[in-house]
Amino acid sequence: MFPLSHCGVLQFVLKTLEGKTVSLSDFRGKRVIVNFWATWCPPCRAEIPDFQKLYEKKDVKILAVNLTDTEKSKKDVSTFVKEFEMTFPVLMDVDSDVAEMYQVQAYPTSYIIDSSGHIQYRALGAMNYELMIQELAKIK
Repeated sequence: MFPLSHCGVLQFVLKTLEGKTVSLSDFRGKRVIVNFWATWCPPCRAEIPDFQKLYEKKDVKILAVNLTDTEKSKKDVSTFVKEFEMTFPVLMDVDSDVAEMYQVQAYPTSYIIDSSGHIQYRALGAMNYELMIQELAKIK
């Protein structure tokens, strides 16, 4: 169901909040941050503005994977996205399949993937802008 890519990164396909299908493999050749988050999670709320700033200023793709089955409603996610002015893709992990595949046990959890498709960094808990910049500087 979720085959490994040729680089060993676990591939996934999810729908965005708007219903568009997005695959991690769509971003081959680019640096990507996959961030697992929820609207009710205070550390998640704290880091989203830094992710938005990073997305606007740096050459990196951000995939915000919402832990949808932990949310009260999809409307809560929509409201959060508007409130925080998120312009990067918000993917809905409705059954937590992708979170389980990536062994997410703490919220938020982020993975930084290099342009070759290898996971170079994993953050358990919130990241701030400086840490994001520092870790991205280490990879192509």
